[in-house]
Amino acid sequence: MISMNKKLLSGYIYTSLSFVVLILPTIILFGINYDDWVVSGETTKISLGAILGLLYAIAIMSGALKEVSPKVATLGSMIVFLMVIWFLESVIQDLFWVVLSVIIGYVLYMGISSIGQRQLNEYKAYKDEKIRVAVRKEAQDDILGV
Repeated sequence: MISMNKKLLSGYIYTSLSFVVLILPTIILFGINYDDWVVSGETTKISLGAILGLLYAIAIMSGALKEVSPKVATLGSMIVFLMVIWFLESVIQDLFWVVLSVIIGYVLYMGISSIGQRQLNEYKAYKDEKIRVAVRKEAQDDILGV
């Protein structure tokens, strides 16, 4: 039972870590280019908002647009991309690096998230099997009259 609790805990840890890894490359890039992107408080807000907007746009496009027709999804993707580029005026020269950092973060997220999900699935399968065994034993005891 202890190993299954460890699997549950490690599943939650990997799932949480995957989110941190998703945004970490973008935060590192922002830290590296802080002097170039931040001239005043206003540009800091614009730069940070643009990066967060890009992350948000990618998250929305990957999940929410699966439910609509392909033509509407394409139009929605183009509109979101246009809005992100408009917000990125102050960092447009570094758009390649921003997108690359988001892609690296997402690839790392997928790997770590799958490890965590596998741990959680193993725990759930163990728990379900344990419940089935207990119910089977109880049913056998009822049939045998024990």
